[in-house]
Amino acid sequence: MDLLTPARKWAAEESAGPQEAPHAHAMPLAQRLTVFLTVVVPLLGLAGAIVLLWGWGIGWIDLGLLLGMYCIAGFGTTIGFHRLLTHRSFETSRPMRLLLAIFGSMGAQGPVIRWCAVHRRHHQAADQEGDPHSPHLHGEGVVNLLRGMFHAHVGWVFKPDPVNLARSVPDLLDDRGLNFVDRTYQLWVILGLLLPGVVGGAITQSWGGFFSGVVWGGLVRMCTMHHVTWSVNSVCHVWGDRPFRSADESTNNLPVALLSLGEGWHNNHHAFPTSARHGLRWWQFDSSYVLIRVMSWLGLARKVRLPSPAAMKLKAQE
Repeated sequence: MDLLTPARKWAAEESAGPQEAPHAHAMPLAQRLTVFLTVVVPLLGLAGAIVLLWGWGIGWIDLGLLLGMYCIAGFGTTIGFHRLLTHRSFETSRPMRLLLAIFGSMGAQGPVIRWCAVHRRHHQAADQEGDPHSPHLHGEGVVNLLRGMFHAHVGWVFKPDPVNLARSVPDLLDDRGLNFVDRTYQLWVILGLLLPGVVGGAITQSWGGFFSGVVWGGLVRMCTMHHVTWSVNSVCHVWGDRPFRSADESTNNLPVALLSLGEGWHNNHHAFPTSARHGLRWWQFDSSYVLIRVMSWLGLARKVRLPSPAAMKLKAQE
C-alpha cells in the first residue's frame, strides 16, 4: 500500500500541468466531500444544540467536553498545523509532531498537508493576486468588501486550489508520517466527533450522554472552531490595529485573538511569520505560545524562534 497518496498524487498531478491533469487543482472527491460536510453539518449540530438547550440548558459535562475538545483540536491547529508545520517556529520530536497533526485534523479544517500549503501560499501572496483567501481582491465599495469578507471567511473553502499549490510544501510531502495523517484525514474527523461522545456516555452511563457529547464536544465545537479560524482570514485583514509594517492588510484583533488561542494577533504574525509567539507585547495574551513555553520546559519543544527587540523596533510603525 502506498502511504504517500493522495498528497503525493496531488503533487504529481500538479506538476503534470493543466492539459495532462485537468482536475489537478481540486481536492480528491472524498476529501472535498468531507470538507463540505464538516462545514454544513456542524451548523445543523448548532441548531440541534439549541433544541437540546430549550427548556433545561447545558450541563457541566457538556461544557467540559466542548472546551476540552476545543483545546485539543484548537491547539493541534494553532501549534501543530500552523506554528510548527507551516512556519517551523520551533522543533519537536517526531511522535509529538504527528500527534499534533492528528489533533489538528480533528478540527476538520482540511487535510494537514493541504492546510499548510494554503497557508504558506497566503503568506507568499498576502492580499495580492494569488492569495487564496484575501478579502481585498473583489473591488471597491461596501458591497465588494462584503463579498470579499464572505470569500475570505468561508467562500474560499469551496474554490479550486491555487495553481501549483503543492510546490509550497516539498518538505511536508517528503514526510511519510504526515502523508499518512493526511491520507487518513476522515478517520481523525470521525474520531474528533466520537471521542467526546464516548467520554460523555462513560461519565453519565447513558446513550443520552453519548449523543450530547457528540453534539457539544463534536459538532458545536467544530462549528465554533471553523468560524473563529475563518475570522482570522476575514476579520483580521479588515478590522484592528497595525503596530508593525507588513506588505499586506493584516491586523491585530483582541476578541479574535482570545477566541483563536492567540492567532488573532495577526499583524504581529505577518510581520514575523516564523515567530512561535504571536502576542508580542506583555498584554497580548497568546495561549498557544504559553503552551509552547510549557512544552519547552518539559523538553517537548526546542529551538523556539522569537523576533529580537531590534527586529521589532525596526518594523514598528512610526
